[in-house]
Amino acid sequence: MTAPDTPYQVRRAPTQYRASRQIERILDAASRVVLDKGYAAATTADIARSAKVSIGSVYRYFPDKPAVMKAVVERNILRYLHRVQAESDRHTHWAAAVEHAYDIYIDMCRADEGFRAIGGAGLALGDLRESGELDVPLADALAAVLVARYGFASTAALRVSMLQSVTVGEVMARLAFRLRGEGHPETLRQGRRIVCDLIGAHAPP
Repeated sequence: MTAPDTPYQVRRAPTQYRASRQIERILDAASRVVLDKGYAAATTADIARSAKVSIGSVYRYFPDKPAVMKAVVERNILRYLHRVQAESDRHTHWAAAVEHAYDIYIDMCRADEGFRAIGGAGLALGDLRESGELDVPLADALAAVLVARYGFASTAALRVSMLQSVTVGEVMARLAFRLRGEGHPETLRQGRRIVCDLIGAHAPP
């Protein structure tokens, strides 16, 4: 699987390297501010101050706070997919790969500032999409891995199950971290089991 183009680098231009670095600073700052103040209390002015850029620099790339946080979520997805891609070669059976992909997600929820900010704010990519949008690139990307590496049939039913798996896995992870700071073990175990059961219905014989 080839990682998609970075979705949050919204303006590519001759100054794209400098712009890219500034966008990263803004997204890092947004994560810090939301972790510190919560999503509702955080403002674009807070984000600009934390990033050490002008408020105009924030608005150059993002029209408002939800757009910044959507970009944080999309960057989280890209970072997650890079890890899954890098580590999936070690597994020869789909079930072990799925369990490991779930464990990577939980590890990033614990250790990655962007993941912690989004999880602590109770946000998901779907919460920040325009009304009526359903596309979840994470589900499609993970389905592509199952098809390419483990012989799953590329069907509409698989895609629906992947959407279910991503949604349920995220909800269960969020609950686990609410129940216990480091993650409630039984809730995480149940989340892993549900995800494997949903995907396993499409496993090749």
